[in-house]
Amino acid sequence: MHVFRSMIIDADIDRVWSSVRAFDGVVNWNPGVVKATLEGGAPTATGTVRTLDIVDGTVFRETLLAHSDNAHLYTYDIIESPLPVTGYVSTHRFIPITHTRQTLGIWESRFDCAPEDATQMQKIVGDDIYIGGMAGLNAYLKENENG
Repeated sequence: MHVFRSMIIDADIDRVWSSVRAFDGVVNWNPGVVKATLEGGAPTATGTVRTLDIVDGTVFRETLLAHSDNAHLYTYDIIESPLPVTGYVSTHRFIPITHTRQTLGIWESRFDCAPEDATQMQKIVGDDIYIGGMAGLNAYLKENENG
């Protein structure tokens, strides 16, 4: 299954990317994450594993598979999670909107799940995680405009 969501973020690409580029920095801008811990490696090094403690008490473990400061993207997989999915690989990328000094945030993934879980995974992954996370990023950037 393919889940794709996009959102306009009201900040230029440099501010957006500096906020999201570190693999463990998600705790700063994503309201669904209460703690992000690197198990080894550096925040932008491929192969680094992070553990995310989620507000509902669940835990995700993910591996950074690709990271590009030039392309403003990172790709990761899920090693462990409560989601009923397998083979989950996701990319979060950002594209400058030069005319308005905004940024297009794109978050997408591919994974397998049982057919009876597909509608729920579209909502949980696409709306709750991706849209919720990017809305949190937008709010974080607005709150920290001058700092």
